[in-house]
Amino acid sequence: MSIFVEPTAFNLVLAAVSALAGVLLYIAGVALLNKVPAQWLCDYNEEPTQDMLEGKRFIGKPLYIIGSLLSGAAFALVYMVFGLSWYSLIVMLLTFVLTMVILSDGKYFIIPDQFAVLAAVLSLIFAYYDLTHSQYLIKNWWSPLVGGISVGLLIVVVNLITMLVAKKDGMGFGDVKLFAAVGIATGFPNVAMALLIAILVAFVIILVTLIVNAVRKKETENYIPFGPSICVGVFVTIVLHQLLAFLINLYLSIL
Repeated sequence: MSIFVEPTAFNLVLAAVSALAGVLLYIAGVALLNKVPAQWLCDYNEEPTQDMLEGKRFIGKPLYIIGSLLSGAAFALVYMVFGLSWYSLIVMLLTFVLTMVILSDGKYFIIPDQFAVLAAVLSLIFAYYDLTHSQYLIKNWWSPLVGGISVGLLIVVVNLITMLVAKKDGMGFGDVKLFAAVGIATGFPNVAMALLIAILVAFVIILVTLIVNAVRKKETENYIPFGPSICVGVFVTIVLHQLLAFLINLYLSIL
């Protein structure tokens, strides 16, 4: 099974160029988040904090170093899977938007509507291109529609149950809009895999957070954002779809 493009000198050079593009776009994205209107990073009933108004929202060397490395690695991985193609360009742009969501939701617990709309547009472009070319993920015209609607409704139902049982929101409406948007790119039934991965990632994040806070004797926030987990789940589902399909078939064959 061949998941990656042939590791020729040409492909390795372009993978390195893609990694550099990922680093530069990440740095530009952080600068953008520091410049956008403060209300983008606030809930509808919230007032901007002083650091938002001053444009000091995302600062610090660790943020730039770790984020740049991960973004560069993600872009390189996209190229090594899709090669020199429109797939690579579309998925890289979607990855950039998902990275901005991770930053905004990770720090301010908000997914700006502007990013959700942009993710939806890129997901539609990906779905159309995939359907009319290789059908890597999208094999039927209705798949993107069902993928977006089904997962959005599922999260709404889960949130309603949480509100009834625990008397508080389980996930924000921003999560619904984001997953509905990117569910278009994964399509149905692949969106179920994206959701499963997102839940697993969220579980790991919660576990690590609890352990770290216990060591530091620090109280854990009541709300842990789900947006970053959604972004990871969608990215893995799109980029590593062939590997996931192989592992699932291997597991089923063993059973």
